[in-house]
Amino acid sequence: MKNIFKILTLFIGLATISSCDNTDLNLDPTRPGGDNVSVRAIVPAMQTQTHRNMMANGARLAGIIMQQWAGFDAQQVAFTQYNIGEGDIANLWEFGLYVGSMKDCDDIITRTTTSGNLHTRGLARLYYAYNLGMATNLWGDIPFSEAFKGADNLTPAYDSQEDVYTAIINLLDGAIADLNTTDPAGIFGNLTSGPSSASDWAAVAHALKARYLLQQSKVNPGVMASVISEVNQSFTSNDGQPEFVFENTSGGRNPISAFGAERPNTMVIGPSFATLMTGDPRQEKYMFQDGTDFLFYDSSNADLFWAQQDSPSLLISYAEVKFIEAEALLSTGGNALMALQAAVTANMEYLGVPAGDITTYVNALTLTGTAQQQLETIITEKYKAFYGHNAIEAWNDYRRTGFPTLTADANGANGNNPSGIVPLRFLYPDSERLANSANYNAAISNQGGHLLDDPLWVWR
Repeated sequence: MKNIFKILTLFIGLATISSCDNTDLNLDPTRPGGDNVSVRAIVPAMQTQTHRNMMANGARLAGIIMQQWAGFDAQQVAFTQYNIGEGDIANLWEFGLYVGSMKDCDDIITRTTTSGNLHTRGLARLYYAYNLGMATNLWGDIPFSEAFKGADNLTPAYDSQEDVYTAIINLLDGAIADLNTTDPAGIFGNLTSGPSSASDWAAVAHALKARYLLQQSKVNPGVMASVISEVNQSFTSNDGQPEFVFENTSGGRNPISAFGAERPNTMVIGPSFATLMTGDPRQEKYMFQDGTDFLFYDSSNADLFWAQQDSPSLLISYAEVKFIEAEALLSTGGNALMALQAAVTANMEYLGVPAGDITTYVNALTLTGTAQQQLETIITEKYKAFYGHNAIEAWNDYRRTGFPTLTADANGANGNNPSGIVPLRFLYPDSERLANSANYNAAISNQGGHLLDDPLWVWR
C-alpha cells in the first residue's frame, strides 16, 4: 500500500494570497491559524505547508540552477542566468517557513509537551528538522533559537549553520525518542494512510537523520559509519516512504502542475538534462518533445508523473535512502553497487517503468574507476531520480560533491553572482535587511559574504 497523505480541506482561517509570481504557489490556501485552533487541525496544515515549501518556488529555482529546468520566457529566463535577488525567494522564508510550517512545528511541540501527546510531538520534531534543513541548505545561518518568540523578540539572532545542523540532529533524536514511547492518544493529524504507526514514523526520522549526517560529510568525513547505522534503522521499501498527494483541484494541486498551467511555456526542460536522459526509460515519465524543446507539462499528458494536479510529494524516498547508503558504502569499502542498483530500481518501480526496462538499465550500471568517478556515477543517478520532486536535495549534492558535472550559464555573471559560477546559495530576503539589520549583517559577516557564489559552511 502506498503511504499517502491526503490534504484535509480546512476552512478555518483561509489565507488570502496574491497572484504575483513566486507567491501563490508557495502558500497553502487552506492553512488554519489562531490560538484556538486544535493541534488536530494544525498538524495536517503544517504537513501541507511543508510539502508546498519543498515543491514550489524554492524548488523551482533550485531545479533551474541544477539545469533540470530552464527559462524559456519571462522571469524564468532571468533565473536561468542567475539573476536571483532578495525578493525572488523571500516568500518561502517569510510565509512558507517562518510564518508557516516552522512556526506550526514550534507551536505543536509547545502544546504537546504540555498535554503529554508525545507521538504528535515526535512528528512535529521530525517536520521541524526537515524544514530547518531546507532553510539552512538555502541560506546558511538562519534564526532558530530566538525565533518564534513573538512580540518578545521581533529581531531574532541568526544561529550559525553548524549550530543549526546540531539542532536538526537533536530534533530527530528527540523525534525518535518520542515516537518510541507509549502514547495512547496516538498521532493527531496523521493523515489517512501515511506511515501507519509511530514506529513507522521513527523509521522516517532515521532516514532523515542519515540524510543530514551525510550532508555534513565534507566537514566531518568520519560520519559515514553513523550514516549506515541510520539507514539500517530506516524504512525498507517504497511502501515505507512518507508520500503526500496534493488534491486534484485547481486550488490544491501540485505546485509543478500549477506552475505549468498558470505560466505555460515560461519554463522548459533544461537541454543538458534532456540530453542526459536520452535512452533512459524514465525520460517519457519526465518530459515530452515539442519541436526542438522538451516540455515538463501538458494538461492532456497523463504520462508525466510529476506534472499532474495530484502528483505526490515525498518527504524522503526509499530511493534516496539507498542512494545515501551507496555513497556511505563507497566511502567505507562496502558493496556500493548493490545499494546503487536498489536505489535506481526503487525509483523506476515507483514511477511505473516496465520491469524489463528496469532490469536492462540496472544490470548495465557499474562502479568503476577512481573513487571520485564512482561517486560521480552515484550522484548522477541520484540527480536523475530526484527530478520533479527534490531539486533542493539535488542542489545540495552538487554543492557538496561537485556532481553532476554542470556548465555554468554563459550569461551567469552579475552583481549578485560576480564569478558567474553555478550559484551556491540564495540571498536573505530584503525584509531581514530592513527589519533585522544588525543580526542580518552579523550573519553575513560570520559566513564571509552574501552573494550567490559565496559557499555555505557545510560545503566549504
